[in-house]
Amino acid sequence: MNQKTRRIRRRTSGYLNLLLLLLFLASAHHVLAGNATARQDGVNAADTTLIKQLVSDSRKWQNEKKLDSAIACLERAQQLARQTNIARWQFEVLKEYGNLMVSNGSFSMALDYYFKALKILDEEARATTDQLAVEKRYTEIYVLIGISYFKMESFDKALQYYTKCVDKCRYIYSRDPSFPIDARNMALYNNIGSVYLTQDKLDSAKKNFNRALSINKKINNSAFAASLYNNMGIISKNLKNYGEAFDYYHKALEIRTGLKDTAGMAQVYNNLGDCYNLTGNYGEAINVLNKALEFSRLTNTLTSQIKAANFLTIAYEKAGDYRKSLEYQRLYNTLFDSINNDEQVRLAARLELQYTFEKKQRESELLQEIELARKQRKVLVLMIVSGVLLFSFIILFLLNRNQKIRLKQNALLQESLLLESKNLNLEKQNLLLEKQNLELELDFRNKELATYVMYLLKKNEFIASISKKLLELKPALGNKNNAWLQDIIREMKSNIDNTVWNEFEVRFQQVHQDFYLRLGERFPDLSPNERKLCAFMRLNMTTKEISAITFQSVNSIRVARIRLRKKMNMVHEDNLVAFLQEL
Repeated sequence: MNQKTRRIRRRTSGYLNLLLLLLFLASAHHVLAGNATARQDGVNAADTTLIKQLVSDSRKWQNEKKLDSAIACLERAQQLARQTNIARWQFEVLKEYGNLMVSNGSFSMALDYYFKALKILDEEARATTDQLAVEKRYTEIYVLIGISYFKMESFDKALQYYTKCVDKCRYIYSRDPSFPIDARNMALYNNIGSVYLTQDKLDSAKKNFNRALSINKKINNSAFAASLYNNMGIISKNLKNYGEAFDYYHKALEIRTGLKDTAGMAQVYNNLGDCYNLTGNYGEAINVLNKALEFSRLTNTLTSQIKAANFLTIAYEKAGDYRKSLEYQRLYNTLFDSINNDEQVRLAARLELQYTFEKKQRESELLQEIELARKQRKVLVLMIVSGVLLFSFIILFLLNRNQKIRLKQNALLQESLLLESKNLNLEKQNLLLEKQNLELELDFRNKELATYVMYLLKKNEFIASISKKLLELKPALGNKNNAWLQDIIREMKSNIDNTVWNEFEVRFQQVHQDFYLRLGERFPDLSPNERKLCAFMRLNMTTKEISAITFQSVNSIRVARIRLRKKMNMVHEDNLVAFLQEL
């Protein structure tokens, strides 16, 4: 082939490439324009009523414990919400996803969805003209976030969002007097009071419960009044105002009896029994606690049964009926083991739900990627066919063949890059799942550690109490029986688990491996007992619990805490427990 022929061939190839480029642009414009029109038609045709129905169906499946069906409904609703591009429905679907997580105990995942919904709401607030409707949805999401934080025992965060909701309700009511502010505030003050009650801030709790009771005088919600009276009784009992506590409990019991609220009656009877125990009326305590046990069995409420069994153990022991006390202690242990087993089953169910949900998400993303790749291949095929049909009579066979080879090579390269990107995404997802599993395992070990310590506490307290009673009987017996009684006391005391700390330390280091290392690096002058005290406070144990487990008085523990703060150079405003938990 001479030089002139090669120049002609190169020029022809250049013209061909230019024509193919023009054809590509024209075809791509046509296809993309068609896709955009189809998407717009889909948006216009989307039925928001269907989204609402799907959300309603999801709630129905949740009530029937059919989680796969509930998730499928929400996935379809989310797809339609994205197509409509209406913020209101995207918010509702994400909120319902969060509610699904809450109903199955996955509070951290619920918060993830709630905050996504909150982000959409913030964007809607900047763009909408109906500001009042958006503000009302803020009150919904704030309460849900507050409840999730409360369930996760992040009480300060829960209080923060409850307070935000109170402020929002006041703002809405100032602009819309028809807004049911009394009902909202009553529920919010009850929630805020519950937070303070859990934190043992009794004055603040009582103040908020009284606010809710005052509002309820207008609304006259009997069930709500019973709950508030019960909470007020707990506060009065903790303040040792037993007469006032009995009054509140009897008010709550009267309402719940009228409502035939068996579970609520069991709860009140348990509180009454505890109060009778504290005031020394053990006969009446046994009477009401047996009722509590009966009603809690009717409703199959394990927590109420456990409380009743525990309080009956104390009542019979104080009344001198040790056989009955031991019988109810065994019932307590059986129920406690049962509820722990149920918690493990619920944990497994939550893990299965999380796995199923993430699997569905991955499948949905993969289907979207496959659909996108199919459309891209279709566009590519249309381009090639159009090019071949238009220029087949003027293109030489070899040039056409070379052009097709280059196009195929480019397509293969793009597919290779796409596969690599997918592999990287899958690896990231696997790492995230592994991290979440490790966090769940750590949470489970923390709970297991706390359960083990409380079990040993109960065991030692029970044996110590029996030993003390036997010692009190010793003067009443003759010299002959004294030696026999002394042997029994010595044998029981030998069974008091004085190795609690050693076993606790082994389990504690399994969960918090680096805690002692970081503590030693920061404060090398700490004594072994101070290191021990730090470990107990790391688990947020109270002074009374630490006293029981270390066989030291409450005052000794308080003095030890003061010395520890001095060694750590902490001022009065610093929170020692929070500092150790962050260490």
